[in-house]
Amino acid sequence: MVSAADPGPPSGTTLRTVDWRRLFDPRRAVFIGASDREGTQQRNQWVFMRDRLEARGCECIPVHPTKPEILGTPAVRSVLDVDGVVDFAVVLVRDALPAVEECVAKGVGFVVVFSAGFAELGTPEGLAKEQRLKELASGSTRVLGPNTNLNLLEPWRQDLPGRKMAIITQSGFQGRPMSQGQTYGIPVQSWATLGNETDLEWADLAGYYAGLPDTGVITSYVEGFKDGRTLMIAADVAARQDVPIVVIKVGRSAAGQQMAQAHTGHLTGSDAVHDAAFEQCGIVRVDDFDEAIEISGMFCHVPPVEGTDGVALYTLSGGTAAHLVDLCGAAGLPVPRFSDRTIAALTDHIPAYLRMDNPVDTGGTLTALPAGRASLEITLDDENTNIVIVPITGVFPGMIEPLARDLVDLHLLQKKPILVVWSSPLRDNDGYRTLIENGVPVFHSLMSAVRGAGELLRRRTFLASYKSPFAAVTTKRQPADAGARALLTSGRALDEVEAKAILREYGIATVPEHVVGSPEEAVRAVEQLGGRAALKILSADIAHKSDLGLVRIGVGVHDAADAYRNLAASAARVAPHADVRGVVVQQLVADPIAEAIIGISHQAPFGPVVLYGLGGVFAEVFEDVSFGVPPFGPERASAMIAATKGSRLLHGARGRSRGDVAAIERTIMAAQRIAVDLGDVIGELDINPLMVLPDGCGAVAVDALIVPRRSSSPH
Repeated sequence: MVSAADPGPPSGTTLRTVDWRRLFDPRRAVFIGASDREGTQQRNQWVFMRDRLEARGCECIPVHPTKPEILGTPAVRSVLDVDGVVDFAVVLVRDALPAVEECVAKGVGFVVVFSAGFAELGTPEGLAKEQRLKELASGSTRVLGPNTNLNLLEPWRQDLPGRKMAIITQSGFQGRPMSQGQTYGIPVQSWATLGNETDLEWADLAGYYAGLPDTGVITSYVEGFKDGRTLMIAADVAARQDVPIVVIKVGRSAAGQQMAQAHTGHLTGSDAVHDAAFEQCGIVRVDDFDEAIEISGMFCHVPPVEGTDGVALYTLSGGTAAHLVDLCGAAGLPVPRFSDRTIAALTDHIPAYLRMDNPVDTGGTLTALPAGRASLEITLDDENTNIVIVPITGVFPGMIEPLARDLVDLHLLQKKPILVVWSSPLRDNDGYRTLIENGVPVFHSLMSAVRGAGELLRRRTFLASYKSPFAAVTTKRQPADAGARALLTSGRALDEVEAKAILREYGIATVPEHVVGSPEEAVRAVEQLGGRAALKILSADIAHKSDLGLVRIGVGVHDAADAYRNLAASAARVAPHADVRGVVVQQLVADPIAEAIIGISHQAPFGPVVLYGLGGVFAEVFEDVSFGVPPFGPERASAMIAATKGSRLLHGARGRSRGDVAAIERTIMAAQRIAVDLGDVIGELDINPLMVLPDGCGAVAVDALIVPRRSSSPH
């Protein structure tokens, strides 16, 4: 199966170069396995693609081992018999590998492998075939698939206004409803179905589409990303080109993950980590087709959000207004009072018994009068709002059709986004058609329009502060790397003292401590550390000492010898086979504001990922943690802290002192540097606890666990 394998430490900052012209504008294409047999896929695909490609000026050649022609077109026995350059080949035969081998020998630019029977089967035979196909794609010939279809070169309507929706899916049927967004007036760029992604992957196509000047959005159905690093690079390309990405990503549930793996052979990876990566990259994650299509259409048709964030609600009834205000409030969307100037202007057109300070309640019948157009224009011009939502909850042609015409006129001015909600099931209506045909974003529920408005505001915030995380990426390793790498590849586990030594090399503060080997040394160490200390067994073989009763807190000078003896005896009893190196005597941290956890773990398909959370029940019981996927900047470290509910404790909640949040941010950034430098040799890292001191006083690591990767070897 195609594995969303852990790529190890992040590397690379650009996508590979692909000559897309040979795929999207081929001059000569061959169809291996084209047939004239009635009712077969091979015949249907040959006719389908021949007609479409020949209309583009492409020469289409069928390949068949015995027939001299296929439905009137001369055939050849092998792609090797074709004179001249072949840009594009479609493999329709069940035994695809020999055909692909000939295409590679011929130097074909792109090969689409239509047939299944590869890694998605999960069998040794399927895996071997996938591996061979991967080997064939290691040169200049690019492979799309296998287990895919030929939607890539479908013709699309060219008469629709607005920027275009580019569609990338790993499932053919899941992409079809997205492409049918044309019904809502959304123009389609093209639709790429990827299948198993043996070679060409989501990131390749996303980077290509983001670079086209008329792409308004990239819309995807994804079961698992082949490589988390290239996903983020492609998203960075899209962000710098201001092309939003809207994704349905399955795998939220265990059952969904299992089905995705069985379908295309993708491993889905941790869902929470995907969410973190999406947030970092500005990717909009949705859960159903209606959201994907309507939000994508909105991005294709509206201008950027400008001015003060706020949503204006222009409604036909007070009931709709109340409902919509509730939904906006639940979604955190501001619905501010209109400016006094706006309200004064509306007073000239709306009866006094109706509301006009936001929401606007027109009473419905006003829309058929000149006052309706005037009030809509005034609402659009309000300086306290930058998005207008107009719900249409029932079809009364005399009211709706004039409103639709007015909305089209104002939409075409592109002053600010106008989102229309058509929540009536009656759509065979001139008003509805007028909106759709002229590119007005139409949603089909109040909730979806509120979600759309929220994404517009989030997009504005994202772009305003976005800095490419790859612009500052350095491949130069820290000076500490060599020593840490030697230790981590030594073939043995690390104890906490060795782990903290690595942390210090990367600028993470640790608590003062001494390693002692006798009761007498323990007494002297406690004296040197202020008269009270913590004592812990030191052993690389014992990871969770507290759980085994191998930690003593607040030990005084007079108790130190006995504490040492008790710890040694307890360790011999509960972990008789452990290699005990002694006892750590550690200075107590006075009056910490909070305990935090910072960790590194490998999460497919992203490689080493940084985790943050407050300690104790916050992390373990409430699962109140956040993630950062390298590379990221300090703003992401700040967002990771703010994303946890426990972050309020760090800001002086209920009279508490403020914690040193800046010190936590620095520690997160240092952990990221460790992940980048040493991710290939570190399997897991935990700083637990990180004691957070009062604001300005820092944060200090009290305990640390580093588990080397089993596959690590010195290099």
